[in-house]
Amino acid sequence: MQQQMRKLKKQWHKSWNNFLDRLVLVLKITLSLIVLFFGILFFIIKPAKFIGHESSSWSDEAVTAENQSKAEFVETLTPHALEAQETYGTRPSLLIAQAALESNWGTSTLSTESNNYFGIKGSEEDTKYATKEFDNEEWTQIDASFKHYDSLADSINDYANLLKHGTSWDQDFYGDVFAANDYKEAAVAVQEAGYATDPTYADKLIRIIEQYQLYELDF
Repeated sequence: MQQQMRKLKKQWHKSWNNFLDRLVLVLKITLSLIVLFFGILFFIIKPAKFIGHESSSWSDEAVTAENQSKAEFVETLTPHALEAQETYGTRPSLLIAQAALESNWGTSTLSTESNNYFGIKGSEEDTKYATKEFDNEEWTQIDASFKHYDSLADSINDYANLLKHGTSWDQDFYGDVFAANDYKEAAVAVQEAGYATDPTYADKLIRIIEQYQLYELDF
């Protein structure tokens, strides 16, 4: 009887030890799976963050390139604007700001195809372009005829001549623009004269002038 009890006890210990061994094995496997899971998760998340960082870098580079392009636009127009100031008395700051705004910094279809940097309308025979106008408290898209110029210089001269000599029905149409004491008054005057239908036209011109310190060109 005692021998049988010892045998049962021995078998119980053996079973218990086997159970503990299996339990330890299961725990090891579970722990390994947890480590593997978090390891995989880490490598999934890390590249995503890295890509996001590079995307941000590309975005910064795009902004830098855009700013450089705009600065080059200003640099290109500056000598023409100064020459127009001597010939017509137009403000270089206003001229460059209007060219930038009307041509989207020289990238609009109108400027690239027709060298029209100031959105000056033409006759029915001229090429039509889609444009937006503000009327009855809303923006509407229309097709309008715009002048074609052989060069940027021709476009600038026609703009300066328009401001200086006005329209066929009113030679002093833009007189208040020349009478303005500074670029802010000039921007407001050109809007009030009806150069553009955009109700925020003057504000946009002033922002461009101040952002690129174009007022330093005026004298």
